[in-house]
Amino acid sequence: MAKGKQLNDFELSGILGDHIKNAYGFYSSEITESRRKANEYYFGEAFGNEVEGRSQVVSTDVADTIESILPPLLRIFTASDNVVKVEPVTQEDVAISEQATDYLNHIFNKDNDGFTALYTMFKDALLQKNGICKVYWDDSEKVERETYENLSDDEFNMLIEEDGVEVLEHTEYESETFKKQKEKAQEQIDEAGDALIAVDAQEQLDALEVPMMHDVVVSRTQTFGRVKIEPIPPEEFLIERQAKSLKDANFLCHRVPMTRSQLIEMGYDYDAVYNLPSENKEQYNSERSTRYRNIDDDYDRTVGDESTEEIIIYESYIKVDMDGDGIAEMRKITSAGDTGYTILDNVAVDAHPFCSVTPIIVPHRFYGRSVSELVEDIQLIKSTVLRQVLDNMYLTNNNRVAVMDGQVNLDDLLTNRPGGIVRTKAAPGQVMMPMQNQPLSNQAFPLLTYLDTVKEERSGITKYNQGMDTDTLNKTASGINTILSQSQMRMELIARVFAETGVKDMFKKIFELIVKYQDKERIVKIRNNFVPMNPMEWKDRCNITINVGLGTGSRDQQLQILNAILGRQLEAIKLQGSAQGPIVNLNNIYNTLARIMENAGLKDVAAHFTDPKIGMQSMRPRPKQPSEFEKVSQIQTQQKAAEAQMSYENRLRELELKYQRMILDFETKAKELELKYAADIDEKAIRRASLEQKGLSDTNKQMLDAATKNILQPEQPVSSTTIAIDVEPDQRK
Repeated sequence: MAKGKQLNDFELSGILGDHIKNAYGFYSSEITESRRKANEYYFGEAFGNEVEGRSQVVSTDVADTIESILPPLLRIFTASDNVVKVEPVTQEDVAISEQATDYLNHIFNKDNDGFTALYTMFKDALLQKNGICKVYWDDSEKVERETYENLSDDEFNMLIEEDGVEVLEHTEYESETFKKQKEKAQEQIDEAGDALIAVDAQEQLDALEVPMMHDVVVSRTQTFGRVKIEPIPPEEFLIERQAKSLKDANFLCHRVPMTRSQLIEMGYDYDAVYNLPSENKEQYNSERSTRYRNIDDDYDRTVGDESTEEIIIYESYIKVDMDGDGIAEMRKITSAGDTGYTILDNVAVDAHPFCSVTPIIVPHRFYGRSVSELVEDIQLIKSTVLRQVLDNMYLTNNNRVAVMDGQVNLDDLLTNRPGGIVRTKAAPGQVMMPMQNQPLSNQAFPLLTYLDTVKEERSGITKYNQGMDTDTLNKTASGINTILSQSQMRMELIARVFAETGVKDMFKKIFELIVKYQDKERIVKIRNNFVPMNPMEWKDRCNITINVGLGTGSRDQQLQILNAILGRQLEAIKLQGSAQGPIVNLNNIYNTLARIMENAGLKDVAAHFTDPKIGMQSMRPRPKQPSEFEKVSQIQTQQKAAEAQMSYENRLRELELKYQRMILDFETKAKELELKYAADIDEKAIRRASLEQKGLSDTNKQMLDAATKNILQPEQPVSSTTIAIDVEPDQRK
């Protein structure tokens, strides 16, 4: 392909089909066979080498080992509600990191079934090499059909005016209740004796209109923008053969069967969907058949309905140079058909939605090793030995007998029952001889014990941490602790691998999705408080780490360590003489107590201990309530203050009125003087009158200032704060 050439749909379809074919070929050979075998061993199915008439017992070592690993492994992650912890980048981001921690855990535990997601993901990994989980932003529309009856006009109008509501069926009818009431009123009018009253009532009754009622069927369309965590079956996931990890893979795909109805609901064209070929069950995968054996064999879910026919949909994430700039970009391509050549959608994306865990990492390879692989041969050998031991016991209890031909009644001999008689023509010892079988128990049971030991060494699951060894009390404490410690190290290694790979990637994707797509503030309930969450403010300001719950050692060891830490913290408080000191404070004590609660299996820490940040607020001293004497004294003071305030206001109003009268008299006299001497007044007289007016005004102003000064000095001085206190009207004299 020449540089700078853009890909057309035909070329893109060919590239996509080649990726799917190569990935599927790899799966259908090595990976599929390995995972199919693991499923068969887990369910304890027959090996195919059974002999009719012989023992066909199957040991369940694979299932026992996996089911023993899961409980402690899940407890490490789910012992606390805080599966993830967000750490701040700078000191200013501490509050944001705490809020982000709460919100991510809320999304994981509340918006999604986080426990089930981890359980499924971990179990797939332990059984089938890798556990795959898909994390994506779901803003799809949800359409619900609702039926309403006996709605009034107002209720009907309110319903159809709601956003996302579309009327499918509507029936309008008169209110039967109102009609009955109207008929009853008519009967009362007919029975009335007063004709005038009856005529008036009849007119009013005729004027009444029967209200209409409504029966309606509506479709309600709602859009919920949320992060979805979806564990997917391993057989539905495809990756290119050469991929070392999810990060460097050029092709990833979620291959899932969907019905034609589901595709149309997703918005795809009707004609395009119904032209797609239906699922080829033989081509799809033998893993699915093994998983659903004895459930969907020969089951046709269409039952004559073409809308429920399943079609294989390929949701592929492929790095390809679409625009011809020489740089491959990530594209999300949705295609259909047996080979995925029919492209339905093609959009650019930033990243793929997949995360993966594997218990045993194989360097430089995406697929690791499962725990099932470690014990499958043990299950086969144990099953073979058990079958031989059981067959030997059957033969020992029912020995074969050598008889002299014609001297023994064979019907009697073959009818083996207690107290049965065998007829012979000679002495039994002469014509019958039992054929002895060598018992195998002396050799078989030590072999079975050895096989159990090998299984424990491979998996890390021992009889001691399962509580199954009846001779534990006879063992030395140091020896048992050594065995348990080694087992815990194996378990913690698997937990650490899960935490640092798939689980960490899962929460990073959740964080990136809410920062990118949640454009509205959301109110969530955190620790019994409703808190607003706006992830748009967190962009590029937080780092994410995983809180694994248990660090090192068992839960009992953790409790011992935490109790010892608590004791040292209490001693430090005594040493520093206060609970808030330079070495230990109340927050340190609370954190230790919270960890103790978590390791004890109790998630609700707030039910037993209060966070110091909340407790200190509730312990703030309340204002001291005044005594009765203080209340009376305060009232008297307020009364005196009110009296002084009233006296001041009255005297001030009197002075203002007096001053206004003086000004009015002066202006009147000046006007009269002006009119009297207007004819012959000269410049000198005007200046003289002006000076006289100014002098009189200054005199009046001085009089007002002196009076005001006297008023502002009452007989009993009262503070300004006391004067400002309002009193009831009945307290004023």
